[in-house]
Amino acid sequence: MKKLLFTVSLLSFSCILINAQDAALLAAEKARGIMTGYTGVQWTVNVSGAKSAQFLATAKGGKIHAEVIQPADAAGRKYLAEAKGAMWFWKPGLSRPVSVSKKQRLSGDAAIGDIASTSFVEGYKVVGKEDGEVNGETATVYTMKANSLGDTYAQIKYWVTKSGSLGKKAEFYAKSGNLLRTSTMEYKNMANGGPFLSKMVIHDSSRTINLTFSNVKIGNYPDSMFERDNIGGKTFKGTRK
Repeated sequence: MKKLLFTVSLLSFSCILINAQDAALLAAEKARGIMTGYTGVQWTVNVSGAKSAQFLATAKGGKIHAEVIQPADAAGRKYLAEAKGAMWFWKPGLSRPVSVSKKQRLSGDAAIGDIASTSFVEGYKVVGKEDGEVNGETATVYTMKANSLGDTYAQIKYWVTKSGSLGKKAEFYAKSGNLLRTSTMEYKNMANGGPFLSKMVIHDSSRTINLTFSNVKIGNYPDSMFERDNIGGKTFKGTRK
């Protein structure tokens, strides 16, 4: 099961309705692909590192639908993830989706996908802000605490540039205070009227995983695409804006 989690959970890039009052934090989340209202986003994600894969990911209204394109022996496998942490997996031959537990999302390859699916606003509250720097750019460093035990990480630190309000770095901490993983982001795509996520690099103690985002399409996608009982259905393309 863990290897299957690696395949699509890397794509569980969240699309979450944000309640944040901080304009810079809201703008940073939108540039990461987190949309508001009924607008959705679909893009192709290529994964490289110890393993390679390609996915078609679609996000809307707090949910993400992801389907494996490559490798060939995993093509057609799908995931559905929700903003509050629920995640389901399906592959041809299964009669119904299988729930992916928090424990699975915290361990091994699944943890990489969980980082990609974590909203830096939903489920967390800002408890501190300070001036900082990321890659030579001035930034605001947000410290966020989990709202409940159900959230995967106890604390997140998030670097948002003061020019352009782009989230360039995040650190993920355990309840003990130990740093578990780090991610960095680039924004060379253009979509939704501004810079849009093009690359995410995730580091932990044993490996580095690269996620490259391309073919960004902002559009309307049917609600049925994001229903658990429809995971095994056809791939939806939506109506592009």
